[in-house]
Amino acid sequence: MITNQLVIAFVLLKLYRHKETSFEKAVHNMNYQVIVLAAGLGKRMKTGMNKQFLQLYSKPLVIHTLEVFEKDSWCTDIYLVVNPKEKKDMEALVDEYQLAKITKLVDGGAERQDSVNNGLMACQTEDIVLIHDGARPFVAEEAIHQLVESAAEKGAGLLAVPVTDTVKKKEGELLETLDRKSLWAAQTPQGFQYQKIKQAHDQAGREGYRGTDDASLVERLGEHVEIVQGSYDNFKLTTPEDIKKAENLLREREESRLQMKVGTGYDVHQLVDGRPCIIGGVTIPYEKGLLGHSDADVLLHTVADACLGAIGKGDIGTHFPDTEAAFKDADSKVLLKEVWNLVKNHGLQLGNIDCTIIAQAPKMSPYIEPIKENVAEILEADPSQVNIKATTTEKLGFTGRKEGIAAQATVLLQNK
Repeated sequence: MITNQLVIAFVLLKLYRHKETSFEKAVHNMNYQVIVLAAGLGKRMKTGMNKQFLQLYSKPLVIHTLEVFEKDSWCTDIYLVVNPKEKKDMEALVDEYQLAKITKLVDGGAERQDSVNNGLMACQTEDIVLIHDGARPFVAEEAIHQLVESAAEKGAGLLAVPVTDTVKKKEGELLETLDRKSLWAAQTPQGFQYQKIKQAHDQAGREGYRGTDDASLVERLGEHVEIVQGSYDNFKLTTPEDIKKAENLLREREESRLQMKVGTGYDVHQLVDGRPCIIGGVTIPYEKGLLGHSDADVLLHTVADACLGAIGKGDIGTHFPDTEAAFKDADSKVLLKEVWNLVKNHGLQLGNIDCTIIAQAPKMSPYIEPIKENVAEILEADPSQVNIKATTTEKLGFTGRKEGIAAQATVLLQNK
């Protein structure tokens, strides 16, 4: 009897633990749909055209905005609200930039609030819905996710930033300084449980109320709207001055994404009897070969050192010590491939590499092209990115006396 009771209790406990509230389900499946408003005339921009078509870094403003949601795995559907007269132009942009998440192009209304309501009528009625200005291209994915989580839990939320300027309130001749600690500048996106924002819009429509944003419609129902702190970069392009500000921000982001790292390598191996002469993965016919724990490929060791130097990971001896039996007579192509995997794990690829083989003998020129192809293949690059050259030391020094061969390399790595 006791055993049966324990089994029943265990089953009930498992069922309880697997029971989820609607909020828990939403958190575990945190998808959202977004209405992007792009139907306004943007008169303050003074361009004589819809500002959504303005070129920023050779790409229309609205495309910068839409690509934020296109790339976000949480976003399932984009409802793009457009001026009916511009629908064909918008359709052409959607096709050109291959925006697969655009579910529907919705006709805009007479005013912003009408456009949002048209968008809501096109949306799915169960998911979280975000409402966003097409002229805010710099909203961060992290902020969007925080907003979606807040809307799922609280019902309504918006991105906002603390007011930094001193704000004055003027009534007649009376001037009052407001406490900016309690003031926030509202942004978009604003996020809602669908039924809540639809109810707010429907009631505002019946009563002829016009709000300054969607959150204000929910506020007048007496409902709580959660503030999620946004970023000052998430500004709306409204005036010609904003275009310059946006271009500067895009330039800064582009420069921050362009990462370049440089490394140098140098290696020497002695020429001895009874060893193969392997350089750049090519076995070169010669009376002597290079001495080393591995196959002693002086060039590939140099390339490996240059790559490791660029990513700050020591040298080839650190990773493949000559005290380890596992690396005895090891193929240096395999060792360099391991080094290159480390480079790729840093999100880098080859920009170019310049190598010099320093040898009085053997003569290198007949083998430069196959060596170049080997290095390019290992570094997953085009041969045009690899330069291999050879020189002598005019019979000076250990290389000039044919006692050994040296190599040096400089590599440029860049992010993908």
